Amino acid sequence: MKIIKLTILTILAINAPGCATITSGTDQGIRIVTEPGITGARCSIIDSKKNIAFVPHTPGTTHLTRGNGPATVTCKKPGFKPVSLPLQESLASATMGNVILGGGIGLIVDAASGAAQRYPDQVVVWLEPLEWDSETDRQRWLEEKQAYEQTVREAARERHTEQEIDDL
Repeated sequence: MKIIKLTILTILAINAPGCATITSGTDQGIRIVTEPGITGARCSIIDSKKNIAFVPHTPGTTHLTRGNGPATVTCKKPGFKPVSLPLQESLASATMGNVILGGGIGLIVDAASGAAQRYPDQVVVWLEPLEWDSETDRQRWLEEKQAYEQTVREAARERHTEQEIDDL
């Protein structure tokens, strides 16, 4: 009985390498949304290897190859200032399965294929008008943007804290 269990575990360990490569692939969709409530911006994403992906009309989704980060998202729309934002990759959650099941081989496969990394699923770009109807409108826009950014920071902090708890 022990030999059967050992054989099954060995087969799983040999076949598990590249877990993130198999479960989530090497490319991913990234949705780009322009705020506040602005549609129709043209956006591009350029990664570190100079690959370009386009969203011809926001909101929209494009695909990007993982492992080529960091990338830069640039959005333009007539009447608004162009905006460029950095887009960082983080560790894909499926990659940790390699450490547990496949050991170093799976981790190496995922790192080499790019599957070990993951971009955010959605990017929100705030477009600022070239001209304001009033200073009050400009202040309200700034306050809304700052409130949104604070919410994003708090959510990221909470996810980070949850991950630390899970690691215990």
